[in-house]
Amino acid sequence: MGLFGRRKGEPAPLPAFITGRHWGDPALDAAEEAVGDGHLLAGLALLREARHDFERRDTMVSAFGHAAIGHSGSIYDLLEDGMPAEDAADILVWLGSTLIAEAWEIRGGGFADTVSDNSYKLFRATLANAEEPLLTAARLRPDDPVPWSEMLSYCMGTGADQAERDSVWQNVLSRYPTLWSANWTRLQTLCAKWHGSHEEMFAFARGAVAGAPPGDPVVAMLVEAHSEYLFREREALVENGGFAAFMKFEMGYFTPQVVAELEAAAAKWCQAPRPHPREVDSHHLFGWIFHEAERADNARWHLGQTHMHFRSRPWNYHGTEDTSKEELAKAMRELKML
Repeated sequence: MGLFGRRKGEPAPLPAFITGRHWGDPALDAAEEAVGDGHLLAGLALLREARHDFERRDTMVSAFGHAAIGHSGSIYDLLEDGMPAEDAADILVWLGSTLIAEAWEIRGGGFADTVSDNSYKLFRATLANAEEPLLTAARLRPDDPVPWSEMLSYCMGTGADQAERDSVWQNVLSRYPTLWSANWTRLQTLCAKWHGSHEEMFAFARGAVAGAPPGDPVVAMLVEAHSEYLFREREALVENGGFAAFMKFEMGYFTPQVVAELEAAAAKWCQAPRPHPREVDSHHLFGWIFHEAERADNARWHLGQTHMHFRSRPWNYHGTEDTSKEELAKAMRELKML
């Protein structure tokens, strides 16, 4: 099968994956589509309903932020003098998320040396505008971790130093330490490509597993740490020693100890799972790594729990979304699920 490997030949037809839909939340699907069509009040109504369901609120803020790219000015116009603090906080956290999404749309997802000077300046200027609405939302809703989760993304974009990133993370930690996307972003800030280290990253991931209550999919951070490590090592080994060096590394990676730790993390979640907007994302992560570790039964079970709902991560590390679908389909065929 080969870790991150790709077989030659014509690809088989892709199965009918379900894309662009949130797990078990048709109301969010409908509101996201409405926001994309410019009907902002639909998003605002749903944010109001989810004020104290922080995982769902976080998912909404991110989804509506991306759906509203190009409409940040219209979101700002929803603010009114004297409106209740919670209403203003809903608008402001959404505005901050949208500005972050708009900034990254300007920059693009390529490496820094592929971004023009003008695009980079506009990216930084747009991103800078996100800080004030997010911090104001946090002040208006002191219990809400979502503005701080968005601030983690803001800090990654601005290149904030570790002390500032640590401070923002502490604000998440003191409010809702298992917030899935905040944990994911925090892990990214600790990995080697963001000037952290493998040791810091794995320590954080293992801490997330240890601190997770039974039934919480935040344990998937352990898989994220392995994926970041594997891809970093793959790049270095292939560059310095050729593909044979990587193949040698690959063959010894999934030791019984590594697999046992992954299985224990998955069991902590799946023996008593609770509904969660990120469960499909987490099943894809565990399905992917168990497939790579040649634990077919585990991989098959996790991918079966996705019910054909597609997520590009972690299958997208080769490039485009179409490629990631091919990678997922290939894995499912190897597991005799298709």
